[in-house]
Amino acid sequence: MSRILKVIMLMVLVGATTGGCAMSEEIRRIEEQQKVTQRREKQMTTDLSGQQIFIRSCNSCHPGAKAGMGPALDKLGEHFPTDDKLKKFIRQGVGMMPPQPKEALDDVELDSLVQYLRGLTFEEEKKK
Repeated sequence: MSRILKVIMLMVLVGATTGGCAMSEEIRRIEEQQKVTQRREKQMTTDLSGQQIFIRSCNSCHPGAKAGMGPALDKLGEHFPTDDKLKKFIRQGVGMMPPQPKEALDDVELDSLVQYLRGLTFEEEKKK
């Protein structure tokens, strides 16, 4: 066999074996990405209670519905007398509050969240 033919065969063999490794690594990466996507989809289930949705989506800025990065939610009824106004505000966001589009919070979750927010009681209300 000629030396050139041996070199070509060696190159093909090396390419085939390393290409297979790269391919299996790519398959593993794709499978991991699919698992991450499935976990995210499960986290976005509409089976969550309003409180769970609040904790997932709102609590970091309104900790326990009190002032944090965002304002306390004790005046919610004054600022948003109807559920429609509150839902519109949540969907659109304003200032530092990010909007919550349907991809982040679907209609069922939004309804559960609004119901939970309307049921919040604060110390001032308990004193009345």
